[in-house]
Amino acid sequence: MSQRTVKDKQGRVWTCTTTADPKKEEGGPLGRDVKLVCSTPSVPAPVTVTVGWGWEKMSENGLARLIVAAA
Repeated sequence: MSQRTVKDKQGRVWTCTTTADPKKEEGGPLGRDVKLVCSTPSVPAPVTVTVGWGWEKMSENGLARLIVAAA
């Protein structure tokens, strides 16, 4: 499982985790999309976002925009 924390433009801090198989690449298998489950205290339900396998290297601002758009 990989985890990352990002802050959106509204100042909310989102914690995102994936349930990638630990035997595979850290963020997920190379070349395959990864599902992230992101949550923040001010949003009642977790948000699920599908991102590319290189999501851990994605800019914080870009990832935060995807999360907010899905919320």
